Amino acid sequence: MTVLRAAAVTGLTLPRALEASGLDGGCALLTTPSAYRVASVTGGTCRTPEGVVDLSAVYEARVFTGEAELRWTGERAVLLAEDRASFPPAFDEEVEDLEALTTLDNHYLLWGVVDDSVSPGPGWVALSSSRVGRLTVPMATAVPRSEGHHRRVRLLTREYVVVGDDHGNVHVAEERLIGFETYRAKGIA
Repeated sequence: MTVLRAAAVTGLTLPRALEASGLDGGCALLTTPSAYRVASVTGGTCRTPEGVVDLSAVYEARVFTGEAELRWTGERAVLLAEDRASFPPAFDEEVEDLEALTTLDNHYLLWGVVDDSVSPGPGWVALSSSRVGRLTVPMATAVPRSEGHHRRVRLLTREYVVVGDDHGNVHVAEERLIGFETYRAKGIA
């Protein structure tokens, strides 16, 4: 059995929640009314290859490392992790733990393939597709050129499976974002 721990804090702006969470080096998914951005996190700032992101219009953020995820909406921040010892003192509001029967490691393939015509800088990879345009994502390791035109990136997640109280069926009750990794489709030469 795996337990997903959670704690919250109310009244923090996004920059303060980022600082309090201690998720330096993590990735951030930032939602504003006019844009969706993927950024890296350093202290209370989020950065893209173009520079520091203005967080004033962000109304929802998911910030994650391999060990924890911060979810921020408005002025409420919730931190999720399997190890409560990693929770910073600022996250002092109790949130009910989730006791999972099992966990499933999952992934989502991102749109686009690695675009070598764009150089977003060290620690970043640019993906391009005709359907969604260009997306840059923070990646600690480069996507090997040996993969040719099949170089892809996927988002890793962990799903927490529980038994439903009302019906006894198992279902995924929660999903925590983990990070990005390179991917090559199986069976493609």
